[in-house]
Amino acid sequence: MKAVVLVGGAVAATPALRARVAGSALVVAADGGLRHAAALELAPNLLVGDLDSVDAATRGRYPALATETHPTDKDALDLELALDAAAARGATEVLIVGGLSGRLDQTLATVAIAQARRTAGADVDVADGVRSVWPLRPGEARRLPLAAGARFSLVALDETAVVSLAGARYPLERATLARAHGRGVSNEAHGAVVVTAHAGALVVVAPGADPEQDGPRS
Repeated sequence: MKAVVLVGGAVAATPALRARVAGSALVVAADGGLRHAAALELAPNLLVGDLDSVDAATRGRYPALATETHPTDKDALDLELALDAAAARGATEVLIVGGLSGRLDQTLATVAIAQARRTAGADVDVADGVRSVWPLRPGEARRLPLAAGARFSLVALDETAVVSLAGARYPLERATLARAHGRGVSNEAHGAVVVTAHAGALVVVAPGADPEQDGPRS
């Protein structure tokens, strides 16, 4: 089941993003992320969080919306609670919308959480209408629908990331990307870009539509 989790931060409700979220069977808003529902033409099914950043006017648009309220003093972000709620309701594919602008700590947490959830087996991606973050699990290959000349980056989140890259200005073949090194940053599409994660924690950051997923590769 395809689900959308709406979180805080700026979101550009572009036609491409609206197309990505259209037809989602479940829409979960993490606290203030509820404000993005109207612009994306989504009907939210659930509001989750401590509700410290959703305003009364926004909540007033959805008077019958089911709500899962958590205390402000907690060990998990509202994003994590919303992802848990989506999984508990049967979601197998989740697009996190938002979370890539505003507070740097929240942005870093969003990327790390998305990558960890995908490595654990959930199909989780992130987009805000301006950029997308596509985590990869070991053994996974993803094709990026990027126009020639489009820039994108591979970012390792640990010291064990091994990756192959085709269709780029700087191709890679089972290269190890160090976490504190810029080797994979600011590459350029020169054709059909395919990224294969052989090992480790890795994300792709790029503009554009959702990448297609190829079969597992070792």
